[in-house]
Amino acid sequence: MEYELYADVWFLTNFVMDCIALEIAGRLMKQRIRFRSLVLAGIAGSAGSLILFLLMRRYLWYQLLVHLIINPLMIWICFRCKRVREFLAEWVMTYLSMILLGGAMEWSAANVGVRYFWICLFAASVFLWSAEKILAYFRRQKDITYDLLLITRQGKIPAKGFFDTGNLLVDPIVGKPVHIIKKEMLQGQVEQGQLLVRMIPFHSLGRDHGLLEAVTIEGMYIFREDQPLYLEKPILGLAEENLFQDDRCQVILNGKSMEY
Repeated sequence: MEYELYADVWFLTNFVMDCIALEIAGRLMKQRIRFRSLVLAGIAGSAGSLILFLLMRRYLWYQLLVHLIINPLMIWICFRCKRVREFLAEWVMTYLSMILLGGAMEWSAANVGVRYFWICLFAASVFLWSAEKILAYFRRQKDITYDLLLITRQGKIPAKGFFDTGNLLVDPIVGKPVHIIKKEMLQGQVEQGQLLVRMIPFHSLGRDHGLLEAVTIEGMYIFREDQPLYLEKPILGLAEENLFQDDRCQVILNGKSMEY
């Protein structure tokens, strides 16, 4: 018996299924996946599988190479995990998602047709995406504080950070979010010339217009419950202490912090 292979349909179907499986695995493990990494992983997995399918004559070897090389590579591209234990957990969750999606697709093909499966899948994806955005919005409305670790050339500085959705200040030159820090925290390094100060325009700190002193440090860790978030070369605006209503916090995190 001979079959006709439509490479474009085969690639697109596997690409969508791989991306959905990776996204489900990421959500189950509460790991944030960058859209670019998700797309690159889906392309790598689908393209690699298609090339092997066209080149390999024995189906057994094709299966072994896909499961031992292509799929692990796809998972690594998506999550970029460096620890073996975490990688194995991501691998297991991704395969469970693939099995569930494959079973759902086979059931749909046998009962309601593949066309309706994709319609239902698309509708479910839109619903889950909308629900996640709504829940994320309400979570951001809560007062959330984080332990921070500021990395400078002179050493590490522990601090407390308040996640403020109202702080959306952006450096107009580099386009990065600006966090606000008590000036006294970095005053010594500024006076010694270890941090270069520049001025950033603002209109959200009690004035219609003004200039805010800002510096760029080496890095900043935000210790979240799921996993630490590292911001490379964050920009910190230097503000007077009277701006901080809560003495327990030394940094007002930008409302866009968690998007990086």
